[in-house]
Amino acid sequence: MDEHGKGDSLYDNVDYRDRGILWLRWDEATQDFLADKGRPVLVFVANQDPLIRPVLSAVLHAMPRNDKLRLLLHEQFPALFLEADAIPEYLESLGAGSSYHLAVLSPAGLTPLAVIDPFNRDPDELVENIVKVLEALVGIWP
Repeated sequence: MDEHGKGDSLYDNVDYRDRGILWLRWDEATQDFLADKGRPVLVFVANQDPLIRPVLSAVLHAMPRNDKLRLLLHEQFPALFLEADAIPEYLESLGAGSSYHLAVLSPAGLTPLAVIDPFNRDPDELVENIVKVLEALVGIWP
C-alpha cells in the first residue's frame, strides 16, 4: 500500500464481476494504470446532447447486465468513462466525443482500434458486439 492507503492497482480489493463495471476516470493515477497494464481500453464518452444522451444511456445501462462483458473488463481490459465536456485535449484531437462515443483504444497512444456505433441498434445487441470485439483482442494481446 502507498501512503494514501491505496494498493498498487486501481483494482485492488474490488470485485466488480458480479455487480457491474469499474469505470475509471481520467486522472494521473488512471494514466499510470493504463500505461502499466498495457492492454486495450474500452472508452465510453458520455454526452448530454438531448439527441445523443438517451442512446448512450441505454447502452451504459445494458453493459453491466452482460456477464461476459463484465468479466472481460474486470480481467482483461480497463474501462474508461469520460464526460464529453471534460475530454482530455489529446483524446479529443483523436476523435473522442466527436468521431466516437464508444471505442476500444490501443494501449499505444490510446488511438482507436475499433469504433462502435451505438446509434440505431438494440443496446443488448450492441453490448454483444462489444464482447465480440474484446474477445477477438484477447488472443492478440499477450
